[in-house]
Amino acid sequence: MLRHLYPKREPSSPYSVPRLLRLPTLYVNHRRRHNFYLSAGRAIRRVVTLSDRVEDLVSEADRRSCMEQVNSDDDDPTSHSEDQECLYRNYQELIRWIPSLKSDLTVESEDYEVRLIMKNLNKGADGARGDDATGLKIAIVGWLMSSQPTPEPALEPRHKTGRGFYHDATARLICPVDYDWSNPRHRENIRNYHPDYLVTADCWPFFLYRDEHYDPENPVKGLFKNMFLVKAFKHIFTSPSSTDFESVPDDTDNDSGVLAAEPPLKHRKGPSDRCSCSHLRFALSSCTSWRVIDEDFNYEAFYNNILTFFEECHTERDKAEVAELLLWWNRSVFGRANMSAYRPQATGNKSVASTLRKRQERAVGSGSFTVVGRHAAHGRTDGDRAMTG
Repeated sequence: MLRHLYPKREPSSPYSVPRLLRLPTLYVNHRRRHNFYLSAGRAIRRVVTLSDRVEDLVSEADRRSCMEQVNSDDDDPTSHSEDQECLYRNYQELIRWIPSLKSDLTVESEDYEVRLIMKNLNKGADGARGDDATGLKIAIVGWLMSSQPTPEPALEPRHKTGRGFYHDATARLICPVDYDWSNPRHRENIRNYHPDYLVTADCWPFFLYRDEHYDPENPVKGLFKNMFLVKAFKHIFTSPSSTDFESVPDDTDNDSGVLAAEPPLKHRKGPSDRCSCSHLRFALSSCTSWRVIDEDFNYEAFYNNILTFFEECHTERDKAEVAELLLWWNRSVFGRANMSAYRPQATGNKSVASTLRKRQERAVGSGSFTVVGRHAAHGRTDGDRAMTG
């Protein structure tokens, strides 16, 4: 698929339409492609990668294609570094969200067209991140000022001066769960950059936990279930006005079937959750302009730690916890009636099936057996009926 692996195409036939006569059409197509990739690029920072440039992702795919051709007769698999694996994984995610990019990067495209496509994708990506950061910078102040007790002194919505660890309202949220912001000694050490109290991506911040409560005996409890985190997600991915309507379910609302959430939810939710976590952390900080490393805190590492939590599930319990969390998020963002998860109900265990089954058992015992009902007495599920019609 990659351009340098193929020979240049042959010159146009002398009988083909002259390029000059095709200029109006070429210009229209050029503008359409320009606008398309400018718009498509806005999804990159939200669902693909936090900071990688598009050309770096394509270069990694290019490198792998070359190595596959060179080592086509070699049975030993080629090893790649962790950074290379990350770039290629992000490239695959990019192609999944923008399928047309794969064909537009073939030999049929001119060099300047390829450079323009990548420029527009990067421009759209960075523009969306700037818009999201600006919007959340203002929105988070409204959410904090409407909470109880009201923060004192009042936060300024359009300026980040005085946020971060300079204000208790924001400091208690971005404070690592390994420290206690209510402890004066911890506060002083954090503000003075004490080497034993560094704020890094190796610690989860309190704003990731429900009600900012962390249980060291069960560190997964309440993780990624914070109200502000849900608001940040909805502000970015649905609409700013949707944050006015809260539909955050209690953990006790989950029934026994909640751990069987459909795996596809993971792919729709995981990457976007990383985005909202990173943007919310930046909005709460005192950093005035975006940078990957803010003092001791590395946003890229923070982003990847969240990815690891969602995707590296080694036990059935880990998978169940992530499935429950993703279902909780779908219910929180879209509401219980509109969430995208559907699971066939085991109707054979319900009261209707039990009633008809008892009647059938009595009929068999009396010697006058008749089949009652088409499905319930046999304990089939909704999914079984869908399969059999």
